[in-house]
Amino acid sequence: MTEGELIGLALCVFLDVIEYILRILLLPVVGDIFDVAGVASCIYLFRWIGALTLLEFVPGVDILPIYIITWLTWYSLRKWEEGRKSEKFR
Repeated sequence: MTEGELIGLALCVFLDVIEYILRILLLPVVGDIFDVAGVASCIYLFRWIGALTLLEFVPGVDILPIYIITWLTWYSLRKWEEGRKSEKFR
């Protein structure tokens, strides 16, 4: 795992843990302000896959670790593409 991948994972874990610890972030307006910052950072880091974090704005989905799920999806697709490229050159 590279340093960039670990930084992305750390950010996603931080965002999800903060949402679980600070219950005030589960409130509609306050939580949405925090979610805008989290969604923007994930879209910046993970490009189009970061759009999965838009699920944070769906009522009731806050109980899922959306940021970590987004990182896992991004990481899996990245490793799959690397495997395909290395397989292509064999």
